[in-house]
Amino acid sequence: MRLSVILCTYNRRNLVLSALASLRRQTLPYDQFEVIVVDNGSVDGTLEAVRAYVNAGPQPGCGGEQHWQVRCLSEAQNGLAYARTTGLAAAVGEIVVFLDDDALADPHFLERLLQAYEETGADAIGGHVELRWEAPRPHWLSEDMLELLGAFAPASERIRLNKPDNAPSIAADDVITLPLSDEATPCAPAGVPDGFICFSSCCFSVKTVALRRVGTFASFLSKRQHLPTNLEIYDLCHRLHIAGYQIWYDPKAVVTHRVPAARLKRAFFTGRAYWQGRSEMLMQYASHPQEEVAGKQSLSASGRVLLAEARVIAHLALLYRPLLRIAGRTSNERLQAAMEQARHWGRAGQYLQHLEHAPLDVTKVAVLLVHSSEPENAAGSALLTEALRQHEVSCTTASAEIPLSWLWRHRARDGRSIGIVHLYQPGMFNLSYRQRQRFWFRLWQARRWGIRVVMTDTGGWWQSERGLHALSRRSFERRLLHSSDRVLAFTRQPEQLYPDKKLRRRVRCLFHPGFRGYYSPPTVRALAHQQLGLPRNAAFVYLCLAHQHTGHELLSLIEAFSLLTASQPLARPCLPGPQLLLAGTIQDNRLSSRIIKRAAKHPAIYLSLRTLTQEDVPLYLGAADAIVLPHFALAPAGTLETAMLALSYERIIIAPDLPRFRGMLPPRASLLYNPDNQESLVQALRHASAHSYHLSEKEASALDATTGWSQYAHRLLKIYQQVLQEG
Repeated sequence: MRLSVILCTYNRRNLVLSALASLRRQTLPYDQFEVIVVDNGSVDGTLEAVRAYVNAGPQPGCGGEQHWQVRCLSEAQNGLAYARTTGLAAAVGEIVVFLDDDALADPHFLERLLQAYEETGADAIGGHVELRWEAPRPHWLSEDMLELLGAFAPASERIRLNKPDNAPSIAADDVITLPLSDEATPCAPAGVPDGFICFSSCCFSVKTVALRRVGTFASFLSKRQHLPTNLEIYDLCHRLHIAGYQIWYDPKAVVTHRVPAARLKRAFFTGRAYWQGRSEMLMQYASHPQEEVAGKQSLSASGRVLLAEARVIAHLALLYRPLLRIAGRTSNERLQAAMEQARHWGRAGQYLQHLEHAPLDVTKVAVLLVHSSEPENAAGSALLTEALRQHEVSCTTASAEIPLSWLWRHRARDGRSIGIVHLYQPGMFNLSYRQRQRFWFRLWQARRWGIRVVMTDTGGWWQSERGLHALSRRSFERRLLHSSDRVLAFTRQPEQLYPDKKLRRRVRCLFHPGFRGYYSPPTVRALAHQQLGLPRNAAFVYLCLAHQHTGHELLSLIEAFSLLTASQPLARPCLPGPQLLLAGTIQDNRLSSRIIKRAAKHPAIYLSLRTLTQEDVPLYLGAADAIVLPHFALAPAGTLETAMLALSYERIIIAPDLPRFRGMLPPRASLLYNPDNQESLVQALRHASAHSYHLSEKEASALDATTGWSQYAHRLLKIYQQVLQEG
């Protein structure tokens, strides 16, 4: 099957039957194309009439099969983008052709369109659109306004619709000027250079592979009931250009677009101008949702935008339009001025609506990702944010706080939840008592406004700490666990981490992605040893990230390492034995001096007690042979993130046999010890020096940061959608 013609309709029974009749008269053999009619919830009997027409009996075709292939589908969710997506899902042709229900295809339309694909190698082709007047053309309707009614003829011969090289991106404060027509989008926004041309919405075609690769139509930019925006074709062409696909125009592929009498009135053109203005603001919001920082917007910046729009509106209404009337200028010029005024009214109105409430259909999910401000724990939240944005999720980030402005703009609308607050490892939030109370108030307000709460529980050093400071963290984290709609955990044994059955029903266990490719490659071993002051020919280097552990755990590791070196004779006395490197800040200040003294007495223990940055990771992992996780026998102790980092760098992992690690690490790369028995840790340290671990091709692919976090975000998106549906 070469072509799949998708014909979407809504309450236009007579028009869609005429469009079907024009497709039935095509000169292209019937076995070369199929027709898919998608009814978008019509209530005038459209679907029944179409089925009756299709089943009326065969008519003679021009070669090939005598029976044309027509399927009738129904899409209940109102919106042209939804209907087209439904048709695309059912299409089997190499090329999908989209035709409006008020358009009539020339008998040679499909034949010439297919010929153009074969001769040009195009990935998308737009056809020539002529107008069919159903009422006398008004005298004030000039040639330059015909595009607003759907006419599309950018050239008299076949041309490629190129996007110029080095096209600048659209800035958030650019003034966008988009076409007023709901049928054609021949222009580009300001900020995109001249030459960017889109094909007509009522007649265009795209190769199926290309369309599915760049993504389908944006529902919030598409025409819907009571919302006549129609910028999804511009958005599609923009994405096709960015992906490097070729877009062509062929004047021989002709369709005729109807112009009813209702559209030949001034009110229609001013109405289109108003919705153009609203569409421009929607486009700006959709292009830059990720540039919001916690949903905050400067009041002065908002005031400047609204003041600029008010000045233009006042200038047009009080000065320019009266002067045109006094000067006796043409009706066309006065109409253009009225349209410009309506456009700015639309811009101002939509901007005010953004301040009051985020657009419901900009994305299916809007997420506020609340994460720790600690640089040592920034990798996971940064990778998750990027992966969510690649899945077209409006993901805003905040550092250990919940902004009230974001909650207000993403509160539930019409009983439907649209916002999610995702708390990423909240035990890391270093909050004072007052800050915690403020956090709880914002979380309570979020629930009152219909916003759902999701929490990622990855564990941390506070699970093993004995001090009051860690107690407040554990209490804070425990309350958040019970207040969340979903808890995301990296474990295969949730029953051991969450004994409460009610809580466990809300737990979803996922696999922790890797970090391969996110950090730089490991520093060469000899150079890393030189920079860290380690012996050049050290037999084996154990690395412990001090900021992931309590002071007592670090002391326990030092004791176990001392027992190891005391009981392990050197095979070659001229070479230095195993070394222990403690890197990162010590969480317990009361024990830091004791740790330093114990380490100073042992010549094979090296300290680097400073805050680790992303640039430090390749250095320490390049110097190490194994990573040690010295936890005590507490079920919630430990964090899998450090182990996944070690795997990504092909390092041996020495971890306790606890729920967060049990069954989550490959046996040939890990040694699990009994956290109740220090001798077990000593034995694990001893056996680690005899291990060597190298990633297989499959394991390296599974630990890739880009693909791994993308797959994780895809699974997480399904959880988000389930939570929103429950709300």
